[in-house]
Amino acid sequence: MTYQNINNGNNSGGILPFVNPSFDNSANLKLTEDQYEVYVNDNLVGHKTLKNQGEKLSDIDGFLHKQGLSDFTASLDGDHYRIQANDQDGDITNALSVYFNNR
Repeated sequence: MTYQNINNGNNSGGILPFVNPSFDNSANLKLTEDQYEVYVNDNLVGHKTLKNQGEKLSDIDGFLHKQGLSDFTASLDGDHYRIQANDQDGDITNALSVYFNNR
């Protein structure tokens, strides 16, 4: 049995070079999807998945504002996005049902 140098004759002592896998700017890219449970007045209404870097949870707020719904506050608690609504909770819940079904 003959031994063949893995370096094809290069005299580097058989040590393979270190390769840095993040040599380009792709290290800042999002690799996984973030998923959040969305609640209106403590009732689960759906799940929001952020599939790309341009998506934000505040997209939900923007959607509701475009629907003419503005009587709410929103906050993030871990993976729970909580919307507290005063008089428009039914309208907000219905609008979010449409929003999540269209996604």
